[in-house]
Amino acid sequence: MTDSEQYVVATDVSTVSLTDLRSEDADLAAAIAKGFGNGPDCLGIIIVKDLDEKFSRLRSRLLRLASVFADLPEDAKAAVTHTDSSYLFGWSHGKELMDGKPDFAKGSYYNNPVIDDPADPDFAKNFPAYGFPNVWPKELPELKEAFLELGRYVTDVGILLAGHCDRYVSSAFPDLPQNLLKGPIRDSKIHKARLLHYFPMSEEELKSTEGKLGSWCGIHIDHSMLTGLTSAMFIDAKDPSYSELNITNTEVAEALKVAGLYIRSRSSQLVKVLIPKNCLAFQIGEASQVASRGLLVATPHLVRGGAAANIARNTFAVFLQPNVDHKLTPEKTFDDLTAEVMKRHY
Repeated sequence: MTDSEQYVVATDVSTVSLTDLRSEDADLAAAIAKGFGNGPDCLGIIIVKDLDEKFSRLRSRLLRLASVFADLPEDAKAAVTHTDSSYLFGWSHGKELMDGKPDFAKGSYYNNPVIDDPADPDFAKNFPAYGFPNVWPKELPELKEAFLELGRYVTDVGILLAGHCDRYVSSAFPDLPQNLLKGPIRDSKIHKARLLHYFPMSEEELKSTEGKLGSWCGIHIDHSMLTGLTSAMFIDAKDPSYSELNITNTEVAEALKVAGLYIRSRSSQLVKVLIPKNCLAFQIGEASQVASRGLLVATPHLVRGGAAANIARNTFAVFLQPNVDHKLTPEKTFDDLTAEVMKRHY
């Protein structure tokens, strides 16, 4: 991949309604094949539309708080930095690498979106990335409720989608478990959510990243079963109220038109995918690819920065993954897959 590589904007992303996901009678096989299948035009993503007003309220509340938290004093943020989990609980900033260098362009707030405190010290000792109690800032107490409420909402929608994926996989491989994805996701104790804050750039910083495809998040494949994503919220860093920018404004839209999610399609085309404001997107992960014998296929993707100074970008990702000892195949557990992924990246 080169920074000058051309891309296209997706115009026909596989989309399903929340009403259909809730219906056991709805036949979503075509939508799942189009979004998550192994065909040359598949993008590994499905948009869920027609969400209720609750989702809109939960999204707005949490994504705004990402900027509020990022502006807290450094000692307040340091207090929720969790070294024992390798920064996979609480605040992580400058701990991840981008192009071999510490990544200070974004900060992440990690926690379990479903279980606030697993109350299992032995599990935490053996699996520190998953087993600790969640970490919350005392200076921003409302973050806890906002994070967990949206996290549980996204998880519940993901469980519904997983059930329809199971029906699709079972039609091709009737010997596989009928609850191939839904059961492990529903019963998991190790889901991980990530509240992302991409810091506003100055004019000088913006020029140094101009044209770089991975200027916010490098290309990668999720190793979860499903990853739920909200649309991004853009905030003017100079606005003390942290209000969401209207991206339909001509000037703002022009500055941010290259910002967002890019996916490498099965046919190697780089495709920009737009997530509508009041929708959720779900990407299929490598754990599902392994479990489904390659019928569902994960796609490489990245996030690209926009050509706008002093604008922050906030979003929320929920990684729905099975318990560490869950067998994706008779020979491979999710923990085995995680170890393989870590070796590839580190």
